[in-house]
Amino acid sequence: MKLKDVFHPLPVSVPASAGDRSIRGIHFHSAKIQPGDLFVAIRGNEVDGHDFIMDAVRAGAVAVAGEKEVPDLPVPYIRVPDGRRALAHLAARFYGQPSDRHTVVGVTGTNGKTTTSHMLHHILRENGSSCTLIGTIHHRINGVEIPAANTTPDALSLQKWLAESRDPWVVMEVSSHGIVQHRTDRIGFDCAVFTNLSREHLDYHGNMEAYFQAKKRLFSQLKPSGTAVVCTFTDWGRKLAGQLVSEGLSVRTVGETPEDDIRIEPTDRGRLDLREGGTVRTLSLPLPGKYNARNAAAAYCAATSLGVEADRAVRALEQFPGIPGRFERFSHPSGVNLVVDYAHTPDGLYEFLNTIRSRCNGQLFHVFGFRGDRDPSKRGELLSVSSRISDRVILTRDKLGKTPWNEMKEEMKRIARRYGRGKVTLVEDRSLAIRQALEEARPGDWITITGKGPEPYDDPCTLPVHSDLEAVRWLMKREHLKV
Repeated sequence: MKLKDVFHPLPVSVPASAGDRSIRGIHFHSAKIQPGDLFVAIRGNEVDGHDFIMDAVRAGAVAVAGEKEVPDLPVPYIRVPDGRRALAHLAARFYGQPSDRHTVVGVTGTNGKTTTSHMLHHILRENGSSCTLIGTIHHRINGVEIPAANTTPDALSLQKWLAESRDPWVVMEVSSHGIVQHRTDRIGFDCAVFTNLSREHLDYHGNMEAYFQAKKRLFSQLKPSGTAVVCTFTDWGRKLAGQLVSEGLSVRTVGETPEDDIRIEPTDRGRLDLREGGTVRTLSLPLPGKYNARNAAAAYCAATSLGVEADRAVRALEQFPGIPGRFERFSHPSGVNLVVDYAHTPDGLYEFLNTIRSRCNGQLFHVFGFRGDRDPSKRGELLSVSSRISDRVILTRDKLGKTPWNEMKEEMKRIARRYGRGKVTLVEDRSLAIRQALEEARPGDWITITGKGPEPYDDPCTLPVHSDLEAVRWLMKREHLKV
């Protein structure tokens, strides 16, 4: 593609003498530049791509785009107002606006993105359509699994994968960071799903209104015939639905009132009625808990909005196999139940632990930690929720980032004194924390391990394991060998 064409119609100045220069590829990492590529300098939180412009030129970049004034380059330099926004545009142009060739669904919300996305992906596949999945746990494109570094990948990777995908359907989790950082710019969505909004990422967004507005931006990217699916279980959901309707968008709501397009009505344990107009369909829930009932209803609403026959969507949901590290349950030979889950927000943890509490006839143990480099104000809320519902709490390490362990340990002690209700023990090694809970638990007790799900540990542990799931399986295997 020619340089002038890849920048069209951005309001930037492409040197006339360079406009017909061919571009073989686009990169924003200088180490990936090959001869004939365009290098886009991005200002990151820790690294500034402008510092690597000459590295890119020496590697063979035939042109450079960036935000800063950069004089005397030996190759054409195109200055852009916003590097991230420009990258999304350039990638979409270079790969031929690939979202137009797919039916694309975006799922956003504080909690439930992963479960809802996986449920919808399963429904579409069970109904005969190959489907690309982009999300937190992994990406799956043309049947090939790719490890996930971020919930929503960078704009260049997204556009490249959309271009490479032969799957007619695409389901992707869309994070607020991904939206604000323009990773999903220039992607047209046929359906956008809002699950909920609760306190999270305020260290990044500043306040709840800004967080809400970030999520809402996804719906401005709906294709002309696109549909918004909005869960109205929270005030934020009701607010979003009202605003989108007033803006003239096609909106379907999922909630608990007669005004909702799909009304969910829990029946006996593990079953859910989906009331749609005068029709009621009963669904045997594949995962327990009210929050998973809401996720299932959102996936059902999105699927039927896209043309999947309602009864077939229900049958597919009832066969949903689950997700690694999302309410993944293990039955220990001793009679203790263990559950690994990703719950990491106060609302998400409350829903998860309450679901376990309703099933637990013995003691409820909870193993979890606080993440560093994240909104510290929610740590007290997390422990308050845990200590109100659990009988025993074991605080341990989670991803610390740049926060020193000694500093986090003192923070844990301080918060435990205030919110722990005398139930808290601190065990630094995460694998040993899980082992201690298992040693103390008795038949009929439940052990919940939250915050990481299938994520690998960031620090080595005493036990030969690298994740919560591995720790549970290793301890289970040791117990079976003893038996």
